[in-house]
Amino acid sequence: MRILMYTGKGGVGKTGIAAATAVRCAALGYRTTIMSTDQAHSLGDVFECRIGSAPVRIADNMTALEVDPAVESERAWGTLKDYLRQIMEEKSGESLAAQEALVFPGLEELSSLLRILDLSEAGSCDVLVVDCSPTGETLSLLRYPEQLRVLTDKVLPMVRSVTSAFGGLISRATTVPKPRDKVFEELDIVVKRLHGLQKILCDRQTTGIRLVMTPESIVVSEAERSYSWLSAFDFGVDAVYVNRIYPKEALSGSFAGWASMQERSLARVKESFALQKQFYLPLQDKELRGIPVLESVAEQLYGELSAGPVPESDSAQLYGELAAEPEKGCSIDPATIFCAEQSYTTERNMEDGSWIMTVRLPYMKSTDLSVSKDGNDLILGVRDERRRFRLTEQCGRRELKSWSYENGRLQIIFA
Repeated sequence: MRILMYTGKGGVGKTGIAAATAVRCAALGYRTTIMSTDQAHSLGDVFECRIGSAPVRIADNMTALEVDPAVESERAWGTLKDYLRQIMEEKSGESLAAQEALVFPGLEELSSLLRILDLSEAGSCDVLVVDCSPTGETLSLLRYPEQLRVLTDKVLPMVRSVTSAFGGLISRATTVPKPRDKVFEELDIVVKRLHGLQKILCDRQTTGIRLVMTPESIVVSEAERSYSWLSAFDFGVDAVYVNRIYPKEALSGSFAGWASMQERSLARVKESFALQKQFYLPLQDKELRGIPVLESVAEQLYGELSAGPVPESDSAQLYGELAAEPEKGCSIDPATIFCAEQSYTTERNMEDGSWIMTVRLPYMKSTDLSVSKDGNDLILGVRDERRRFRLTEQCGRRELKSWSYENGRLQIIFA
């Protein structure tokens, strides 16, 4: 199954572009599902039909669903929440207050992403298009599985052993009920599923994360930061979309100043995302609502449906070209893997036997970064974010000697 995840700054039109992509994939014969994980669902508005948490058929080869975070959270964490609710009710005696206190920020939204794993395991579609939350929320959710690994690898075994040995004594002394084995088992299952999800999302042959933006410097800057963050966490961005490009005839009079700003932003996109496939969509003369309009948008993005595929000789010419639509007579399959470059590579220095890890981190300064080693884990700081992950055996058993950052690449040497 091919997974296409669309995210971007709020209000850039990612839902419309994700929907147009799903329409084209279905027209190409792929069994296509489009799923919204954004709490402010708008898929139903775009397709002009009622969509719920169960897949609904909206066209040939296409189903849609809007994930309900509360339902998914109950499925994933129900037993754990029941146990915590029991403790809180024991202490406060107020069941409603306990229920409200157990709405953990981010946990419900994180559970929504597990639907991706469900659909992948079910094999019910060829292409899954995911309309994600705005960039900041999506990035926060994507880092959860790795952070939970630290909890399950180091903290939970200790808690479980203490509970097994002294749980009954603690329960009698404090009136706190002893956790049932089912609580730990459920948590283990959820964390394993999250690790499975992370593995799928980091597999560039399966998942492509696609950034949607508008031709404004502030929006492009956020897209660049998001790209750096995704690279740090080893997620692959294979395409970018620039939406709502103003036509030249509209940029006159009072709006003349926008012409040069838009031109600079478009040139910046072409340079900043040279490795990614770039799609450009002009400002439409109507709302992106209804399948006929979405089909028109898909044609502008990917070419005529009846046209042949992009010849290999033409692909380089189209790659990143600043154009409102693909070259006439050519058609682009949106399920294509447009870029599969890895963020992390390791190689051995044959002269001294050290190992060198190279991390692709564009648009950074050396002052934005920090690198340290804790046992077999590398702790990588990128601005305000910290990533802890397990090193390869070759790097993990060596000392961190030095690191440097130049030309968008972080180089770490293990002696």
